[in-house]
Amino acid sequence: MTTPNTELASRIPVLVNPRGGSAEKVTDILKADARFVVHETDPRVLTDRVRALAADGVKRIAVSGGDGTVTAVAAALCGTGVELAVIPGGTFNHLAKDNGIPTDPAAAAELAATGRAHPIDAGRVNEHVFLNTSAVGAYVSFVRTRERLEGWMPYWPASILAGLQMLARIPRFAVHIDASGELPARSYRACLVFVSVGERDFDKGVFGERTTESRRGLHVIVVPNVGLAGLSRLALGAVFRGMRAELGTVDSFVVDRCRIELRRRRGNVSFDGEIRALDAPLRYSVERDAVQLVAPEPIGGKR
Repeated sequence: MTTPNTELASRIPVLVNPRGGSAEKVTDILKADARFVVHETDPRVLTDRVRALAADGVKRIAVSGGDGTVTAVAAALCGTGVELAVIPGGTFNHLAKDNGIPTDPAAAAELAATGRAHPIDAGRVNEHVFLNTSAVGAYVSFVRTRERLEGWMPYWPASILAGLQMLARIPRFAVHIDASGELPARSYRACLVFVSVGERDFDKGVFGERTTESRRGLHVIVVPNVGLAGLSRLALGAVFRGMRAELGTVDSFVVDRCRIELRRRRGNVSFDGEIRALDAPLRYSVERDAVQLVAPEPIGGKR
């Protein structure tokens, strides 16, 4: 279901984190545009502000920020029918890129004001919503180390050093995955479990991207504990030949729900840039057409 901009009853509220890296530029563009009203919003009260706006009957809410900020707004809007417009303001902006939303603030603002909304799927891990990816294991260790190092150095040097430290201390854990009858239950000694909303392409040069042929559901990728040498070969093979060539090493499947059991009672889990310690087992599910996203066209499977 889509709603043209002509049906919007009032100016579109835009939530902007005033401490964000691109906040000043985005705020200047939006305040000069009579179609928007800017709400500079502290991330600690972001969810409450979204719910208050939805309760007031607004038809569309825009947000400027990174993937974590966008996901927080989307989580509050799941199932409400209120449309979500995105003006990218993060480092990677995965959701925007996956759905053809411009990363230029002026172009994204024009789309937010005039574009149509399309339904997209959302994932859940326990009670937490994610729109892009979630992970357990090595990637979580990498992100925590990188964030710690960013207090001392820029993003990219911190990322490189965090990657080297992760390889030196590869996480190893036992994991059992039950896909609720869709596939046989599976057990692994793994270093990484990666879960994305929508199937991802494994070919060389497009690794991690969605395509119009991608299946809907949760794409679960399990990287076994094959040691430093094995992981190095896997990484190099993925770069130069595409991950599809490495499917004999990793396990990959698409399901609507799965349960991940860990040996510990709690585990650190990342989802769209956030890291939380969640109770095990981790219960993943996909919610079809959960969010009405303003975008040029829906990406990743038929709607």
